[in-house]
Amino acid sequence: MRRLGCLSALFSLVLYAAVIAVLAWFGVQAYQHALDYKAMAERNDAVASAWADPAALAKAATGDGGVMPPGLSAQPFQQVGARATTRYAGTSASTSLTLSTTRMACEPASYTVNVVETPVLVQVLVHVDKPWLPPVGQWWQDFRAPTACVNAAKPTTLTASLASELGRRVVVDSVTGASVKGP
Repeated sequence: MRRLGCLSALFSLVLYAAVIAVLAWFGVQAYQHALDYKAMAERNDAVASAWADPAALAKAATGDGGVMPPGLSAQPFQQVGARATTRYAGTSASTSLTLSTTRMACEPASYTVNVVETPVLVQVLVHVDKPWLPPVGQWWQDFRAPTACVNAAKPTTLTASLASELGRRVVVDSVTGASVKGP
């Protein structure tokens, strides 16, 4: 009878440790996601305030792309796995944009687009969509792979939905802070 008490206590201890580990994992993930969203919001705010310059807006309205307003750092935003948007496709009557960017070949995660709309700008920030659960299957595939992954940039496209039609608004990449070349 005494042995079952020891096994019961051991089982309770292991169960308690497992519950604490799961709660700690999700706590760390929640903290990391909160930091990521804060960093993206701060970057979007900095880009929006720099684009309040009427001369930069007038120059970017031609649709050439690559226009950078004064006062914005030329250093690209490199947090949260952000990727620069190089081109967009969509008409002025469209409520969705197809964004051209690159993805790293060894990144198993998918990408998502953070869109901030104002009356004169559409800011897009392409970043890695971090999962809440650990990618155990990917770890196993990487472990069993016969060769190492060669991390090279590959072109890819993503679709961003807009709340209203694009119209004459300027599309701006929040990663670089520059306007994006249109169709």
